[in-house]
Amino acid sequence: MTALFTLRHASLAAVLLLASAAAQAGVAFHLAVTTERQNHPDVKTSLPARVTQDSDIVLGRHYLSVRTGKHMTVLDFSARRRHEIDLAAATYDSYSLFDAVGYRSIELRHRQGIAGVLQAGGVEQHATPRVYEEQALSVLADKRRGPLLPHVLDGAVLWSLDQQPLLNLAIGGSPVGDDDARAFAQFLRYTWGGHPLVLDMLAGGKRIPADFTLHYQEVGGSVTRRFRISRVSADAPANYALAAYWPRQAAAGAPPLERLLDQAARLPPLDAQAHPALRAEAERLFAADKPFEAFLTMLDDHFSTGALVEKLSREQQQAMQACESIHVLTRALLAKDKEGIAAALATVQDLRAQTGMEQPVLALFEGNLRAKLGQWPEATALYLQVLQAKPRMAAVYQDLGDALLAQFDAPNAWRSWDAGRALAPGLRQFHKVNGLERSLLEAYPAFFTGGAPAPLKDQPSTSRPASRTKTVGSTNLP
Repeated sequence: MTALFTLRHASLAAVLLLASAAAQAGVAFHLAVTTERQNHPDVKTSLPARVTQDSDIVLGRHYLSVRTGKHMTVLDFSARRRHEIDLAAATYDSYSLFDAVGYRSIELRHRQGIAGVLQAGGVEQHATPRVYEEQALSVLADKRRGPLLPHVLDGAVLWSLDQQPLLNLAIGGSPVGDDDARAFAQFLRYTWGGHPLVLDMLAGGKRIPADFTLHYQEVGGSVTRRFRISRVSADAPANYALAAYWPRQAAAGAPPLERLLDQAARLPPLDAQAHPALRAEAERLFAADKPFEAFLTMLDDHFSTGALVEKLSREQQQAMQACESIHVLTRALLAKDKEGIAAALATVQDLRAQTGMEQPVLALFEGNLRAKLGQWPEATALYLQVLQAKPRMAAVYQDLGDALLAQFDAPNAWRSWDAGRALAPGLRQFHKVNGLERSLLEAYPAFFTGGAPAPLKDQPSTSRPASRTKTVGSTNLP
């Protein structure tokens, strides 16, 4: 039996970590979570009324891990990455921590919108109380909230907010240091949820409770989750390594999005010859009296390398000024209102029919116009078409990520953005996502605590994205 085989099939700590003996130890424990649902009489669901899930948890200095069966999730707060490990296959997928809070922020706004529609329709009784949306997503809908209020029970305290019960906390537990208490709250934040005020209280409690219950409400009824913690140990490894695993690659029959982002994650950055090669192709097209095709090639250059459309000769400028197709395209792309954008879409489709449907820049523009009209699946399909033909057109990964996030696919959105930023880190199109990440850090700092964070920079991803049907690695939130 090889040492590698032994490592893959050893205990939780050995499977996960190659820890330094001098490193400060972390805390490990076993967790059993029993979920019970009480649905409204008219609600039909395939979810079981009662289910129990067992996990083994490690709270390290800069990471935490959750092992359930043959699957393990590792949250690395120093690198701001989440690794999803298939222990049986010895492979892993890697994602950005930003996708978790990015998804929850838009999901909270979405749920608030639904509540507004229900209220406007006079059926606000069917809306989930705001406090339970915050409990489920661990983000605040309104930063100004009253305090949690306690109600002492026999051997426990029931904590409520807005007269809604959130946490039933038993008295017992294991004393821990401040860092471990904060790490425990962070574990809940990323896995089972918890109202931010509840998590703040647990983070300052200097203990890991042995028994507690979180209360939720959903549109279909109420949910309670009882957490029972046992086998608490204070000598768990403080660091982790992925040396025993390798990045999972998309299968040949995987969906196009999965295969595309898997390929993009392995592409090296653009080399210095990318711009000269594209500009030389534009010069060739100008010489062949094809100014529209030359213009599209220079735009290809811009979206790939960031190079501007400049340094044209007088003859080239005159050829572009005389090209009606260039004027038609630029006028169409200036459209602002819905009717104008719809007309612009028809114009770009006509130009594609004339130039060739495979022309990547025009396909990109059609995708952008469809995105402006809210036609996200159609826009996504066009972005995939462009990137299948031109996988190094880095700016398109920004547009693809935007379309995926609009469809609540945050893991794939960040994988797309990470891939584009790895190809061309300085491309101005990525200023938007860089700004989004800075705003998430500012608005939701609790999601990123747990170690000295790496600088906010491009971090290439090394795994396939989640699919619509396979959601391993997303949280257990209701």
